[in-house]
Amino acid sequence: MRALRGPAKKKPCRDLDLQNMSLLPGPTLFQDPLDSLVSQALVRSFSSTARNRLENRVAEKQKIFQADNDLPVHLKGGATDNILYRVTMTLCLGGTVYSLYCLGWASFPHKK
Repeated sequence: MRALRGPAKKKPCRDLDLQNMSLLPGPTLFQDPLDSLVSQALVRSFSSTARNRLENRVAEKQKIFQADNDLPVHLKGGATDNILYRVTMTLCLGGTVYSLYCLGWASFPHKK
């Protein structure tokens, strides 16, 4: 029967004032008053005006990473990239050796 009448219209959501027993738009009765302040602070910190404090350094980074200095791209960032690369490779090789050791240890019978 509803299909003949079309979709049901949604009524605007309103909160119930228990003291006056009337429908009032706005915040709920049990809402924390700091909620609106916190949400306003979050909106302000993530708005477009907050991004204006940072300067655009894309052109500088493009010059660094597009320079023809025969370095792989993952090492063009400088000493920090070199340290991160070496730590990552050490952890990968160490993990590979340890996993092979564990595989060898588990493949032989153990004395009880």
